Amino acid sequence: MAKRLVYKRKDGKWAWNLKVNGRIVATDGGQGYENQSDARGMADRIISGEFAEAEKVKRENESDGT
Repeated sequence: MAKRLVYKRKDGKWAWNLKVNGRIVATDGGQGYENQSDARGMADRIISGEFAEAEKVKRENESDGT
């Protein structure tokens, strides 16, 4: 079962994560959001599959810049 959590961090920014069977499978990446609605909105966009048509890129190594 998947569970989306939106929460306020100690630094005052909002964040989100998505857990499946208790394991985190997606997060905001540590960037944080200034308000709860932005954090919730991005999490919902990810969950809904809004980016399903995103270009899939394979990176050969971390230094190639893609």
